[in-house]
Amino acid sequence: MKVTSLLANCLLRQRSVDAGADEVVMFRDGYLTEASSSNVFAVRAGVLLAPPKNHLVLPGITYDVVLELAAASKVPVEVREISEDEVRSADELWLTSSSKEVLAVTTLDGRPVGSGKPGPVFKVVYGAFQEFKRRIMRQAA
Repeated sequence: MKVTSLLANCLLRQRSVDAGADEVVMFRDGYLTEASSSNVFAVRAGVLLAPPKNHLVLPGITYDVVLELAAASKVPVEVREISEDEVRSADELWLTSSSKEVLAVTTLDGRPVGSGKPGPVFKVVYGAFQEFKRRIMRQAA
């Protein structure tokens, strides 16, 4: 029997809520993995960075959609390990999940991410995601 426990993620999520935060960004051995209930993307110098899907990152449908929409929108994408330093100095950070969809992170550990507002790459991909939803919902109706 294969069992995957997400108890640690749940406990970390509760700690983030108790601290007044919406989510917790997790690292392992100095590299970004995921958030407690979301995938995490970073943007540096206009390039969308995504941690690779592996045994440390739960696969996400929204993760896959965001990568496809970014590529279709001509946003440069790199799927690779992302160091904690790169995350902490990123121009933009995003969370993605089925419930959050695509959400800009404006502060990390009480410090602004980039300008402290959703960035230009986020706006492009967020717009593409909203259009994707409209198109898919029309087809389903």
